[in-house]
Amino acid sequence: MLKGKDGVFRYGASKERVGAVQNWNIDESADVVAGWGMGDAGESAFTTVSRFSGSVEFYLDPTDPGDDIAIGDTFEIDLYPGGETSGSAYFTGTILVTATPMAGSKDGIPTKTVNFRNASGTLSKNTVA
Repeated sequence: MLKGKDGVFRYGASKERVGAVQNWNIDESADVVAGWGMGDAGESAFTTVSRFSGSVEFYLDPTDPGDDIAIGDTFEIDLYPGGETSGSAYFTGTILVTATPMAGSKDGIPTKTVNFRNASGTLSKNTVA
């Protein structure tokens, strides 16, 4: 069973690990084309171009390189939902950072969210060696 606390988010050429990740999400989608002709009882549909988008939220920490991620940055990510142990699945793709909202409250720890979409290519599922 996967445990969220074991998750890891890495980014960039050096695969820097973002610390204190609180949550993440990825949404894969594709365009759909549908058509029909005279005499057809129903339409036929298929997918064309695919894409993904998502976000990662982490605690702000001036010593963490994740704090420096900025709008417009493009880099590869590796997302390990259940940790980096051998045999575990992980996802990889090249992203474009589209927004970096931050939040804080009087009784909480300030956070930064990195919103992204694919910069090129698709999201790949791999297995840790």
